[in-house]
Amino acid sequence: MFGLVPTLVLAVLAINCSVLDIYASPEDAIVANFEEGTYDNSQLDKRPWKIEGTAFGDKPASGALKGQMAVSGFDGKGLVNSFLDGDRSIGSLTSPDFKMTRDYISFLIGGGKQPEVGAELIIDGKIVRTATGRDSEMLTWQTWDVRDYRGKTARLRIFDNATGGWGHILLDEVLLTDNPRQSPFTGRLSDYRRSEQYYREPHRPGFHFTPEINWMNDPNGLVYFDGEYHLFYQHNPYGNEWGHMSWGHAVSTDFLHWKHLPIALHDEYDVMAFSGSAVVDANNTSGFGADGKIPLVAIYTGHGFGKQTQDLAYSTDRGRTWTKYAGNPVLDIGEADFRDPKVFWHKPSSKWIMVVSMAVQKRIRFYGSSDLKAWELLSEFGPAGVQNKPNWECPDLFELPIVGEPGKTRWVLETDIGGGAIAGGSGGEYFTGDFDGEKFVADSLESQWVDFGRDFYAPVSWSDIPSSDGRRLWLGWMNNWETALNPTSPWRSAMSIPRELILRRIAGNLRFCQTPVRELANIRGQEIVREKFVCNNVTPIDVRGQQLDIEVEFATGLATEFGVRVLKSGQEQTVIGYDVAKQALFIDRTKSGNVAFHPAFSGRHAGPLPVRTGRVKMRIVVDKCSVEVFGNDGETVLSDLVFPRSSSDAVEIFTSGGSCEVIQFRAWPLARTMGQ
Repeated sequence: MFGLVPTLVLAVLAINCSVLDIYASPEDAIVANFEEGTYDNSQLDKRPWKIEGTAFGDKPASGALKGQMAVSGFDGKGLVNSFLDGDRSIGSLTSPDFKMTRDYISFLIGGGKQPEVGAELIIDGKIVRTATGRDSEMLTWQTWDVRDYRGKTARLRIFDNATGGWGHILLDEVLLTDNPRQSPFTGRLSDYRRSEQYYREPHRPGFHFTPEINWMNDPNGLVYFDGEYHLFYQHNPYGNEWGHMSWGHAVSTDFLHWKHLPIALHDEYDVMAFSGSAVVDANNTSGFGADGKIPLVAIYTGHGFGKQTQDLAYSTDRGRTWTKYAGNPVLDIGEADFRDPKVFWHKPSSKWIMVVSMAVQKRIRFYGSSDLKAWELLSEFGPAGVQNKPNWECPDLFELPIVGEPGKTRWVLETDIGGGAIAGGSGGEYFTGDFDGEKFVADSLESQWVDFGRDFYAPVSWSDIPSSDGRRLWLGWMNNWETALNPTSPWRSAMSIPRELILRRIAGNLRFCQTPVRELANIRGQEIVREKFVCNNVTPIDVRGQQLDIEVEFATGLATEFGVRVLKSGQEQTVIGYDVAKQALFIDRTKSGNVAFHPAFSGRHAGPLPVRTGRVKMRIVVDKCSVEVFGNDGETVLSDLVFPRSSSDAVEIFTSGGSCEVIQFRAWPLARTMGQ
């Protein structure tokens, strides 16, 4: 889960909106914000609006008018409000001509939901876009896509031709923008699923797993059963910040198309369901199976009443419904920071093994059980690895064969730290060693980093992958506790792409390598290929998009740095590069888009990657708000979030300090799989 109880604070800034517009950014052009107490000027060129009828009066309103319910959601002190004489009044308000200099028009709108009231965009004498309210006195964002009309001259007409109930319109903050605005969805989940916003919000990933709404953190209980990959996750059903930890639930047959299921384990009776794991109890050692049905058993941390315990829940209907064990907790040592059990069946010793964290003590405990209910302490490991870390949590332990060394294996112990990681904030470290069913003995007490980016945490591997498949697969939470309040709504956080894990001996050292699951190739579109060309400074590539899979191989040449820029538009870009002198792979997100929401977000993050035979290979997976980079077949991995404008979709090769040869560049657009 995590060890430092989160203090997720949202600061509310009180500002004079007549001086500073809180919604407009420097890249926007303000058509009108109605802050100057008059219709006699347009924000763009100070020319007057044309007033007809009586509904809009001779100046903007400052909120609700006589006889009107409270009005909210407008920016600053002024707005357009046609309730001047109640719903009986009619009229219109038309802007002067303005040039369409951006791809979108965003505006705040409220009031009635009927064709007689609203706003319309007029170009060449024709109405090309319309909008209306939603029978609410709260203004919310609407956006028109006007890319087809860029460069044209337009007018905005706000009209009220209705005289009955909800016969008025509210409007404010009209922006020409390349960063379309959208109000957070509020309401029932069932209504959201039917809405036009469903999985279409700015920065919503296309093929990475995200919850439909609300907060998500650690993956939990990854297990394969009866043809389905189960993904459980830490979830707040009541809000978009950490709290009320419960287990959200989804299933997939391919890691990419996920079906949302009801919440599996609820926060209830002041005990939250913190992180844990799930197993297929094929031999019914727990006794939870009935009528020949194999039980799925979840082992999770119960957090409440000043301590953390290990609890059980089970399902006999393929994970669709869950029952918490009446004998909970099954492991209680009276400890406040004792959490995140990973459980697996250890065949050589014929028992269940639990790997669990003594988080503040920075120790990992190993327990054994024959029935998942009664647990015996076997051994401890740690402290070890990174010095001065605040905690140790979310452990995983598994055995991997060593590639190219038939018959040889090693165990990998992964643990996570809530602060002080290689790129700042939270992150993960791992040890290789041996596990005999009782004790883990590390090859070295010095750890290695799992991921050199900022946004990969608490990974956990799938249990019960069929032997016919044979892969070890995991995914992690794509976020960082330090900067966790990302600028997204109505959801927050994504999971990484699922990854295949292997051990390779590189330059005599055993390295843990990660690559995207092979299933990702199934959503590739038309391939774009360029081979054997020299880049000296910048080479644009004929591919655009915010969902891309890129494979590129460089010969180092004379350049001091080289790489790929993605999600690019003007100065906005995310840079994936290689520093020759430092022999390091890096992501630079300092100009990646919205980096201002937290002072620690902007930055450049790097991991070591020695040149092999004069060449460097990069695999880059891009999905709207994330970039995952795999260097030299997964030897070094970086995962970073980014929040670009929707128009930032260009790709280019770059070099600094000289030229280099691109041996091969391949790219594929990737289809959207979430929210279908």
